Amino acid sequence: MSKPIDCYKYVGAGNDFVIFENWNGDLKLTVQQIVSICDRHFGIGADGILILQPHNSADFQMNYFNADGSRGEMCGNGARCLVSFAEFLGRAKSSGTFSADDGIHYYSIHGDLVDVEIIVNGELQGWDIPRIGCGFIDTGVPHLIIPSQDAASENLDPLGRKMNSHEAHPLGTNVNIVEKLSHSVKVRTWERGVNVETLACGTGAVATAIFAHKKWNFEWPIRLSFPGGDLEVDQRGNQYWLKGPAQLVFKGHLSLSKLHCN
Repeated sequence: MSKPIDCYKYVGAGNDFVIFENWNGDLKLTVQQIVSICDRHFGIGADGILILQPHNSADFQMNYFNADGSRGEMCGNGARCLVSFAEFLGRAKSSGTFSADDGIHYYSIHGDLVDVEIIVNGELQGWDIPRIGCGFIDTGVPHLIIPSQDAASENLDPLGRKMNSHEAHPLGTNVNIVEKLSHSVKVRTWERGVNVETLACGTGAVATAIFAHKKWNFEWPIRLSFPGGDLEVDQRGNQYWLKGPAQLVFKGHLSLSKLHCN
């Protein structure tokens, strides 16, 4: 029987993650194990898995896996939670850098709030799928932004599945329903890889903020209201910064050999 390993559960504006430290490189998780850990009935339950590892030039490396076991290029709220975890272990400073699959990112810590740089690839593109006036942009992962007069009334899960498999998005896409408010933007996000609506999405917040700035003339910083909490996106120079809460909710010990793997 394998020895139990330490695991940590973090929440960032409703996005929840199971985090492991792998500083010595011994931890190897299979796709089945990742899916089982993220299962909300037979496992711990999470939107994804984060693994903290050393890096030769940044403070640490972030490896992210979606709840379906697929590797994720980037996760904004996951990154903020991992920075908080690294600080908890003494592996992060008040500000520094970390590496993710999409490149090197800056971070800064302000108590319970964590600020991370999100790398944006290309410009916001106008889209008329599935309706007129949508937008599309890659903020580490692809995001479709769909404006709505009433975000709460939208049936997001079937729309997310349909857009994720649409021929216009051959690599799949995250889908954001966004509603313009007087001083903020209401957002609901369907996440590729989790394949359901989540309570928040950091890269989706940045994508929506860019849309709100360019299409609705919102000034920086921009506040985004998700079902799980509020996030803030700012543009400073040529960098986009995502800020919000990151909280440790429990620490436990996990026996990989006892996971319910199909």
